[in-house]
Amino acid sequence: MAVRLRLTRLGRKKKPFFRIVAVDSRRRRDGAYLEKLGHYNPLTNPPEIVINEERALDWLLKGAQPTDTVKSILSKKGIMLKIDLIRKGASQEKIDEEMAKLEVIRQEQADKAHKAEAEVKTKAADDEKTGESTETEDSDSKPEDAGTEKDE
Repeated sequence: MAVRLRLTRLGRKKKPFFRIVAVDSRRRRDGAYLEKLGHYNPLTNPPEIVINEERALDWLLKGAQPTDTVKSILSKKGIMLKIDLIRKGASQEKIDEEMAKLEVIRQEQADKAHKAEAEVKTKAADDEKTGESTETEDSDSKPEDAGTEKDE
């Protein structure tokens, strides 16, 4: 039996919510599954990802193949890095060290993103303040252009 780690869709129309499950590859998308490993909610900002890391590692070590989307989700959580290190025979200390490095890198990326977002917001606020005065001047000077049309 070929086991896949994949998403099964829940939620209503236009409101997707996914379970991350271990399932026989011959089953349909929303069919019966072997085990629920977590869930993924893409509607929240940032997307909510909850995974039972121990069980996911167990299934991956047993040979379960993740789909592309699940592989991406597992990579975001650092599980794919961990499984790669385990397969290479790294010690637990080395694995912990690599996971700590990954956490530091992700924290730095999050800080950069927050700074960039704050800069965009302040720039937009400044543009809005300066844009309000020019909009009123522009709208006062161009009323005759807005209403004229060519008569044929």
